[in-house]
Amino acid sequence: MIKKIILFSLIFICFLGYMQEKKEFVCVPCNLSCDLETFSKGGSCATCGMKLLQKGSYNKKLSKEEIVEDLNILTSTLKNNHPGIYDYQSEKDYEKTNSNLIESIESDSNVLEAYKIFSQNISVVGDAHTYVMHPYYDNILQEELLFPVIPEINNNEIWINGKRIKSMNGNSEDEILKQLQKYSNSDANKLSYKNAFIEMEFPLRFFTFMDKSSVFNIIFIDGETKNIRGKSFFNKGLRPKKSSPSLLFNNDTAVIKIPSWEDESASSFNNDLAKMSKNSKLGKFLSDAMKNVIHRNVNNLVIDLTGNKGGKSGPAAILLSYLINKPFKYYSEIKIASDKFPTKQYISNKELVNFYESDDSKKLINKVNEEYFFKENLLPEIQPNAEYYSGNIELLVDKYTLSVSTDVVSILQNNREIKITGKEIGGSLYHYCAGNYINLILPNSKMEVNIPLQRLKY
Repeated sequence: MIKKIILFSLIFICFLGYMQEKKEFVCVPCNLSCDLETFSKGGSCATCGMKLLQKGSYNKKLSKEEIVEDLNILTSTLKNNHPGIYDYQSEKDYEKTNSNLIESIESDSNVLEAYKIFSQNISVVGDAHTYVMHPYYDNILQEELLFPVIPEINNNEIWINGKRIKSMNGNSEDEILKQLQKYSNSDANKLSYKNAFIEMEFPLRFFTFMDKSSVFNIIFIDGETKNIRGKSFFNKGLRPKKSSPSLLFNNDTAVIKIPSWEDESASSFNNDLAKMSKNSKLGKFLSDAMKNVIHRNVNNLVIDLTGNKGGKSGPAAILLSYLINKPFKYYSEIKIASDKFPTKQYISNKELVNFYESDDSKKLINKVNEEYFFKENLLPEIQPNAEYYSGNIELLVDKYTLSVSTDVVSILQNNREIKITGKEIGGSLYHYCAGNYINLILPNSKMEVNIPLQRLKY
């Protein structure tokens, strides 16, 4: 009898081991019937011939001690080197947030759960330029069928194809937004940009933070119910391709559309703008566009910054030099947190850290009452262009208007009368953190965190 019990126990233990080690494989999403199938072993899919991948390859396990260590390194880096960490929270509140996060960590977890914890830690900082990179962005897009629609989120409401939802997979609209906002970062903790970022990556963020289903039951406000199957964003991505800037004329109005300030051939506002107007693609476009607008003598200029999340400040300074007829400051102050980096060993771009710690940096930075500021000569007055547009200016903005786009809005607003049209702007019109960035790599989870070193004030 004892031998039978022992034998049964061994069989049961082996069975448990088998169940724990059992692997499932899926086909790379191809929008055929095999998308919803799971396979017990790898190889090629019999339906479409594509290679089968192990499902859930992103669920790397971490111990509580490993997650706590990573969280402490993240917290230490932010407290020492983020120049605006206490702009929107007290030190006491930040410490309380971290204590609560540590208490929430289970003894055995995975990288995605750690990602949630680090995202919450960063969310309370109130800075759109500080973020932890999704550790399995490509894996999930490759392995999973995600919510198939990029919704619109307006006035804290979720709309799909012109219809407002009531719930999705049993989660109310309010629950979905509050949950996703908890993990999202924005300047000054503004809901407008949190919602913009949620909208932009909704399929991935809903999967990561809320529901890993591949079929979705949606109930709309009007009572209609719809079941829809997930789809693959593999090789397509979640974000639309960027469009090019444009200039259009309509009678007495000119419209300049600037989808982005990104331009690899441009640099920052305190460089040679005349040279940048000739040598940078966006700088040349804006210079030529403004000369064309001025020569046509139009009375109304519309500058469309909707969807523009930022980029290089040089082209923005070129545009502003045609719109402001007196010398002006782009930023009134640039502050850094410290010239010491206690977590340097975990920062990948050490050349930047080495510069801030060097004697060369002291030639550029003043220490005033234990605070560090860039010297005045690094914040030159920008001279107005010889050709000046004196007509009416209207800026179009929305929840995506951020960073360099808020530079344009704030600087124009401070220097001349303008009209601002659109939804609540995504960025802060007073100050925000950007500039040089350190890339922190957390040792256990291997997650990368983007942290700006400069606090820019208008």
